[in-house]
Amino acid sequence: MVTEAQVVLGIFILSFALILSEVVHRTIAAWFGSVLMLLYGHYSGVFHLHEVYTTAGGDPIKTYTLEHTMIGWIEWEVIGLLLGMMIFASILELCGFFEYVAIKAAKMSKGDPWRLIVLLGTFTTLLSLVIDNVTAIIIIAPVTLRICNKLEINPVPPLLAEAILSDTGGVASMVGDPPNVMIAAAAADEALLAFSFNGFLFKLGILTFFAWVATLGYFKWYYKDWATQKPPHVDLLMEEDEWAAIDDKQLMYSTLVILGLTVVAFSAKSFMDLPIEIDGIALAGAGFALIVARPKNEELREGFINDVVDKVEWQALLFFAGLFLLVGGIGDVGYLEDVANWIFINFGDDEVKLAVAIIWVSAIASALIDNIPFTAAMIPVIFSITEASNGALSPEPLLWALAMGAGFGGNATPIGSSANVMTVAISERGPYPITTAEWVRAGFPVMLITCVVASIFMFLFHGALYS
Repeated sequence: MVTEAQVVLGIFILSFALILSEVVHRTIAAWFGSVLMLLYGHYSGVFHLHEVYTTAGGDPIKTYTLEHTMIGWIEWEVIGLLLGMMIFASILELCGFFEYVAIKAAKMSKGDPWRLIVLLGTFTTLLSLVIDNVTAIIIIAPVTLRICNKLEINPVPPLLAEAILSDTGGVASMVGDPPNVMIAAAAADEALLAFSFNGFLFKLGILTFFAWVATLGYFKWYYKDWATQKPPHVDLLMEEDEWAAIDDKQLMYSTLVILGLTVVAFSAKSFMDLPIEIDGIALAGAGFALIVARPKNEELREGFINDVVDKVEWQALLFFAGLFLLVGGIGDVGYLEDVANWIFINFGDDEVKLAVAIIWVSAIASALIDNIPFTAAMIPVIFSITEASNGALSPEPLLWALAMGAGFGGNATPIGSSANVMTVAISERGPYPITTAEWVRAGFPVMLITCVVASIFMFLFHGALYS
């Protein structure tokens, strides 16, 4: 007999099959599954409704509707962060900044496709060390699209390289990947001092460097035919004046200054424990940028906010919301916790073996359901199992393993991380959208390579770095 929880799992699998098959747009597929979850939830009552309890007696004083409960499954912090940074990107695109950077970078590469990948991939990785990789992609992917359009080359290889290298590089930074932010916050609640900004760089920096080099080496081999092509019109491109692409310098400078201050605030939150969330900082910065914006063109001024809104990737934001609802559904009926518990039941007799198992299971799970909700499910299970072991297991190596697996595993599929979803959405602006098949061909081997490197590091340096 099919249980109610299995029906929820069936809806989840059907939705992801539609997303990965690309029979319909991924946003439509995600919301189709979310609507099925809602209807079945009303029909069966399978989901646990959010309740508010009295402090003293413990009796529920209010039970919310299913709609209210499902809205709570959405990670609004991620949505708010993305929206804020998309507004920054929209303003910079309107003033011509991306066109300027595109010409400048193309001239630096001298039209060499492989040099372009190295330049943009390195820049994106370094950017991912100080801001989250989603924001880094929002900033650099439109630039890449413009460069490739100018060189008349396929933008898919550099876009994929940027996303995967930013996922890989973001593992080394506390703010570089959303799962790392979640792990650091949970560790701070448990007074685990190793999970600071400097702690991530020290513990995971060398590992990430080797994984990053291995990733770049794989791309060098995989895209060898693409890298040898000679783009046309390179001579004409080298003669272009990048400054001529700027339509409004005042708007560009004011937006860049506010964006810089916003990034400083991101770091200040980590160092100074500011009582404001990352999404609040991003939305506040975007709000200030809109207020300060003074387009010099009167016609642009009249339609400025409409132009900004038009350039926001709304379909990507809706996809994220639908994805969170789907994952929230299977999490509510216990499947994510079952996966986490299975890890500990089968590998909990040895801490190193357990940590390596977490790397691989987290990587595989993150490739299938996005690393943010899986990380959210795994963190409390790690702490509960280590507490139940009466000191036999330490949470530190398991949390480091979770950071490695969730970060590297996101490379495998276009829905494995938020940065991947944004990259696909931005690629759809051009003539060569990234397909699921192409992403898996490029990203899945990278996941295997980087997880092997992580497993070796965990085995060799468990006592020195990760205990």
